[in-house]
This record gives sequence, structure tokens and C-alpha cells, in this order.
Amino acid sequence: MLTAWEPSSLRSDNMSFTNLKELIELAEQEKTTISELMIITEVHQKGCSRETIIEKMSEQFTVMEEAVRRGTKSPVMSRTGLTGGDGNRLYQYAQNGNSFVNPRTLNAAANALAVSEVNAAMGRIVATPTAGSAGILPAVLVHALDSGKFTRKQIVQSIFTASALGLVVANKASISGAAGGCQAEIGSATAMAAGTLVELAGGTPKQVGNAVGIALKNSLGLVCDPVAGLVEIPCIIRNGLHAITAQAAADMALAGISSVIPPDEVIHVMHEVGQQMPESLRETGIGGLAGTPTGQKLKKQILSGKTSGSGPAKYQSAYEIIGPVMVGPSSSHTAGAVRIGNIARQLLNENPLYVTFSLMGSFAETYQGHGTDLALLAGVLGLSTMDDGIPNAKNIAEENGLQYEFTKRVLGSYHPNTVLVELSGVTRTVKVLASSLGGGKVEVQEFDEYPFKFSGERPTLVIRHSDQKGVIAELSDILYQNGFNIARMANERSKINGAAITICEIDNTIEDTLLSLLKREIPIIDEIILVQTK
Repeated sequence: MLTAWEPSSLRSDNMSFTNLKELIELAEQEKTTISELMIITEVHQKGCSRETIIEKMSEQFTVMEEAVRRGTKSPVMSRTGLTGGDGNRLYQYAQNGNSFVNPRTLNAAANALAVSEVNAAMGRIVATPTAGSAGILPAVLVHALDSGKFTRKQIVQSIFTASALGLVVANKASISGAAGGCQAEIGSATAMAAGTLVELAGGTPKQVGNAVGIALKNSLGLVCDPVAGLVEIPCIIRNGLHAITAQAAADMALAGISSVIPPDEVIHVMHEVGQQMPESLRETGIGGLAGTPTGQKLKKQILSGKTSGSGPAKYQSAYEIIGPVMVGPSSSHTAGAVRIGNIARQLLNENPLYVTFSLMGSFAETYQGHGTDLALLAGVLGLSTMDDGIPNAKNIAEENGLQYEFTKRVLGSYHPNTVLVELSGVTRTVKVLASSLGGGKVEVQEFDEYPFKFSGERPTLVIRHSDQKGVIAELSDILYQNGFNIARMANERSKINGAAITICEIDNTIEDTLLSLLKREIPIIDEIILVQTK
């Protein structure tokens, strides 16, 4: 039974979510659950009440449940027509009582297929931790809710367990198929789901860790080989099967079975295996099933339009793992791409007229199948990850007079999902080099060829000014005097006393009054832009 817990001396800044052993020991020491450790961390980081934090997670679960119901109650077809209806098909089959697998267990697999099909249909889902693996956690949680053994309140709280476990995986290894193969997406989601079920059932933190190890080791070596670069084959079926794996791993841990190899070591091995995988097996749509004769045939059909469909501790917060709520099909190739485009739009600070997207790695190989082209355009047009207009981005661009071009280019030693956005308006052009790291998380690598790194997750001030002695100190002092905490600050200049740019990531919410104050108090400021991902 999950209950509220009030810490006596625990400091949330001691929880880095980089080591599962330490997280388990802390929960045991404080005689609490992993979900409670995650909640108190969110309360401290966000400065919000416990009720607000839980309400936001409740909204995430509502989206999960809606996707499950939509895909099990009626057939949902992908936009390509390549897949669809299997969630409903398996759900109906489970009802006849003739299955080898227990019908109730089979419903969990149907749930996972359903969510993945809603994703492929460009429906609204929650990345858990990515869109490509978004069926597993919702599947087992809705299955648990339908069992009648747990309340909705208990289910919602348990999602914070999944967040904490996912944070450890993301910080120690990767949750990106382009970086670590499908084991990083499906494997991570399966481990998160297994551990979550254990805590939901009243298991100990140590049993939660065992479930993570048991589930994840069963996914080691799983390659990411999407046919035609689409998040359909084999992604949808893998979600269905691994939902059952998560349940089995949870039961094994609850039965007292241990992961002989500690879960932290399993996570480390997953990272090593991912690094040894050839690029052709890391979300490029080249090797594995994508490279089979049938896979290549389907790719040609889809890209030629001959299908039946209608169209083509970096990690700290629970909502970097559970979320974003998005219109699919891929959290890194779609949600992350929308955010990159949106950051470029905000930095341009005027209506865009022309844009060139130079893509590398997995982005370059799968941008049409994954909808990365639509997502980048949508972001530049000002759309958010939840906007239903993403599939129509090219039409919206034409209506707004935005010209665009996509090219493939080697950009350097960056994450495989990296793009250079060169965006022009009436008076200016900006260049933004950014990477999509998985789960919708992004990182700007360069801005106007200066080596700035920022994510846009916090309110970020981008300040153009003259390089003068004392300006950084004055800026910092004004922010301090007005109660703002600087999370990160960086400064670059063209030359001594020349043009300069300062970037400040702020922990607090920023209002326009602060921008006016800074301009008034520091006259050498030419422009201040407030950037934050949508």
C-alpha cells in the first residue's frame, strides 16, 4: 500500500538518480518508497506543492488510459496503412478464452499494441520513456487498474517509481534507440514497468531493483531496426510482448528471485552493448529487419506513396522520463525535433521565411519515416509537441509562405539525432545546431557558431550585448537581487569590446518585467530573448 511520506532530514539535492543501489538504500534508510523519493525531489525542484506535482502526473495517466481504450475498443490504423488494428484484434481474441496465455495477461499485450498503434496514427500518447516504447508502461498500469486491485490514486503515484528508475537508466546509459539500440528504449521501458509493478504490489525497494535487473537483462542486445524508418515494424509488436515480460519480471522479483548481476551493472552493460552496435542497427532503418528484402520493398512502397494510408544527470525530473504528451510517432525524432525547431524559431525572434535543415546520423536516414521533417517544420512554425497540426506542417508552411529544404550532412561528433537549423526572417538569420537525446529531451550544441549548450527546459535568457568589463557581474547581481537563481551561465564574444552573447538558464519563472528591468539597468544590452521549450 503506497502512503504519503514526509521526510525529516532528507535533502532532495542529494538524490542525483545516477545509481540504483544508492536509491534503494536511501529508500530503505528512510523507510519509504522510491516513488516518494521522486515526489519529494519534484516538489523541491519545481517549487510546487505535492498536490500540484501529483495532479500533473494524473493528467499524464489520463492520456495513457485514453490511448489504451482507443486502440483496444476499435481498430486504429497507422497513417501509412502498414500496420493497425492489432490491439483491437488481440483484445477481442483474449475474450474467447481459447488462448495459451491467460486471457487477462493477454489483455496487457493488447493494451501495449493499442498505444503503439495510436502513436503510429499520429495520436496523442505519453513518451514512457520514449514514443517508440510508449506502449509498455501504460499497458501494465491500465491492466493493473482494470484488475480492481489498485485505485487510480495508487496507480498515479506508482508512475513516479517508473520516473525514478528511468532517470537512473538515462543517466547511466541511454534511452535513445539511435544511441543504444532498441534495448535502450524497449528495454528501459520494460525495466521501468517491472519495477513499478513491484512497488505497486507492496514489494520492497530491493525487489524493485531485482525486477529492473531481471527485465533489462532479457532485452540486452535488442537492435533498433525500424522498417522504412517508421515506428511500426517491429516496434509495435515488441511493445506488446515486452508488456508481458514486465509483468513476468515483476512476479519473479515478488516471488523472491534475485538478479544475480546487480541492476546497476546490467544498465552499464546495456550502455556498453549499445556502443558496440554498428550504426546500421541503431535506428537508421538500414540493417536488421529493415534491411530484409521485404523491409526494403516496403520502404520503396512507402516513400513512393504507394501505401493505403493518407500520409507519410542530464536527466533530473520525473517529467523528462514520463512525457512529453505528444503527437507521434517518435519522441526523439518527433517531439525532440519539434522542440529544436521551436527553439530556433524563438531565437530568430521574428516570422521565419526560409529554413534549411541539415541532418546527420539517424535523423538523416529516417527523417521521412519518423516524421522528423514534419516535426522540425512544425517547431519552426511555432507548434508544440502536443499540437494536432504536426502531420500537416508542410501545408501550414506553404500557407505561411515558409520555404524549406532538407539536406544530409556530416556535422561532427555529436549524438546521431543532430540537426543544423539555418533559419531566416526579414532582418536576420540564426544558426542552431542541436541534438535530440531521447524522450523529447534536446540540447543545443551551438548558436550562431558559438559553442553554447542549453536545453530550453528551464527559462533561458539569450542576451546580445557589447563586451564590456563588469557586465556579467552586473547581470548576475540584478538577477540575485530580484530572487532569481542561475542554473547555468555562459558567455561568448566575437572580440574584446565587440559583440557578445550571454546565456542564462534560470530556475525561476520569468516575466516580461524582468526583461524590461535588465534593459533599463544595463543599457549596452541590444536584445533579450526568453527561450523555453514547448
